[in-house]
Amino acid sequence: MRLLIVFLEEALPSQLDPSTANILGTEKAEVVYRATIRLLLTQLSGLERCHLRFCYRPAEAHDAIRFWLLSEIIDHPSIHLDIETIDFKPQSDGDLGSRISRAAENAFCEGYKQVALIGTNCIEISSRWIHATFAQLNKNYKAVTGEGHGGGCYLFAMREYLPSLCRQVTWTGSSGKTSILRQASCESYSLYQLPNLCIIETCADYQSTLSGLMGRKFRSAIEDILESA
Repeated sequence: MRLLIVFLEEALPSQLDPSTANILGTEKAEVVYRATIRLLLTQLSGLERCHLRFCYRPAEAHDAIRFWLLSEIIDHPSIHLDIETIDFKPQSDGDLGSRISRAAENAFCEGYKQVALIGTNCIEISSRWIHATFAQLNKNYKAVTGEGHGGGCYLFAMREYLPSLCRQVTWTGSSGKTSILRQASCESYSLYQLPNLCIIETCADYQSTLSGLMGRKFRSAIEDILESA
């Protein structure tokens, strides 16, 4: 049994990662975030033999998050995900490492054999990379990580619960890669590294994304959301 966990926030400026708000200013953070999620859902289309779980904050946003994401999945023809394999769970309290650790622990307690976790600020991640991740979780590797060009993780996966590595995960910042690799080395964990992908963290990252391969789709998603607001 495989599980992909997506960590996300309610699409309100007060709930969003500060790095998202910094891209276009607080009043635009919700639009950028919604566009990012729409593209991420499109990219994840085609997931096979994998359950999908959205771990959200704040805990009281369950109904709003569920309505928003299921509407995206059902209404947009470019998104192909099986809603029967999707569930929603609130994130626990604590810092990101603690929340990731608890989500992974709960997943393994539920009987999942392979668990992958991603954030929402990398729209280059796709179902192809998720399938590749699970394929590497074999007897040779206990964990898989994917880092951004400037640091931070866009993905962390494991075939058994590894709390010490979970606590080192950060979606942004320059210390994520070094911390996870150092911790894995200290505990002699075999770790497979996916290619570096772009993590949207700064205005420069945003501009790079708009001018890259995903730029046209990203801009179109932003404009569509602005027009429908």
